Amino acid sequence: MNVKRGAGGLVSTLLPFMATFNGTWVASAMTEGDRAIAAGHEKCLVPIPEENPEFCVSFIVVDPKIYEDYYSVISNPLLWFVQHYMWNTPYVPVIDDNIHKAWHDSYVYVNKMFAERIVEEAEADERKPLIMIQDYHLYTCPGYIREKLDDIFLSQFIHIPWPQSEYFGILPEYMQEAIVQGLLSNDILGFHLKKYARNFLYTCEPYVERVDYDNSKIWYDGRVISVNAYPISVDCKKLVENSKTSDVIQKEETIKKIKGDCFLIYRTDRADLSKNINRGFMAYELFLQKHPEFHGKVKFLSTGMPTRQQIKEYCDYRDENYGIIDEINERYSEDEWKPIEQVFKADYNLVTAAFKHYDCLLVNPIVDGMNIVAKEGPVVNENNGVLIMSNGAGSYEELKDYSIVVNAYDISQTADAMYRAVMMSQEERARLIQGLKKTVNERNVYIWMQEQFKDIKKLY
Repeated sequence: MNVKRGAGGLVSTLLPFMATFNGTWVASAMTEGDRAIAAGHEKCLVPIPEENPEFCVSFIVVDPKIYEDYYSVISNPLLWFVQHYMWNTPYVPVIDDNIHKAWHDSYVYVNKMFAERIVEEAEADERKPLIMIQDYHLYTCPGYIREKLDDIFLSQFIHIPWPQSEYFGILPEYMQEAIVQGLLSNDILGFHLKKYARNFLYTCEPYVERVDYDNSKIWYDGRVISVNAYPISVDCKKLVENSKTSDVIQKEETIKKIKGDCFLIYRTDRADLSKNINRGFMAYELFLQKHPEFHGKVKFLSTGMPTRQQIKEYCDYRDENYGIIDEINERYSEDEWKPIEQVFKADYNLVTAAFKHYDCLLVNPIVDGMNIVAKEGPVVNENNGVLIMSNGAGSYEELKDYSIVVNAYDISQTADAMYRAVMMSQEERARLIQGLKKTVNERNVYIWMQEQFKDIKKLY
């Protein structure tokens, strides 16, 4: 069985969590490969890894058409775009019969399927299970679990931003109510940042008996729900260990060849609109315009992968990425120097190799739940790399004191930040990255786990 890790940040952070507690991960069989693996195991329960299992994945197998509407109509783009403030509201979304149908026939249906499997796993366990639900794909799931297992402990962590209540109001009222009621079936709700938790508290006001803003608690349906902030992080030790493996060392040669003698600006993203990739390239072009003395001396490397290509907005955005890169390279290339190199494939070891060698890491999302790239890169960087980060990244709150901070929309400011990074002294670069390394190491992914379990222990 050939198992590959997914490319998203959620997978990266939950893998050590699952391995530590030897739990069961209930997940969708998203691809034909997932379905084939699930079909080869009794009750679709797959050990990971198969030879010496650290945890199991219990696959939910959904009809592909239902899954498509669940994921590609409701979860993303509708919910994702609302929670990342990405809709161009004078024009979109247009909430028509297709969206209403996808909600009822697919999103609700799949959430019920998850709930049924989780209840099945819980009833088969002699212990009182701890059920930890992850993210926006499963907003109504805890409500269905609570209906079947009233004496159960539920927690849910939301890995993306929670918007202000007015923007959440883009959704039809019955969807808003179903989402809020589903989430309030949990005992504990977790968000990355206090401002996301506070936004949720405001959103809940019309539906609940009482909201205590000082202590982040909600009274609803005879229960008290705690709403807390747990900024997620990374497994620093495993990142460093992986950075020293033979495959990463081999791929460093590719990075060194791309870099040459240039100052290397690096970014790595899924091609998601929230990542603000195009403005990053536009800022780099403005830097080249303002500072022709650095032509041939600076190179921009972008790695990543297309994402959600079944959704038109993502296909269009990917094509825009390609177009901007081609225009900049056509306009500024000289002799053997090409201003931007792009490697568009999911190869985490190549990313790690680039992390080790960048001189400047660009993380400039419009808004992110956390963005662990800003934490992963500095942990393994060996080159006193500078972090340019927008204040829209969730990690801004923790890392701002050791970064060059920019407004995600301001390409002039971002171009100037690139110039500042290029001109920065080695002493200042060393000071900043040591601050980043210390901050991330002091608050690693296991601290994120411990904080949640500490609060769970109080109520469980």
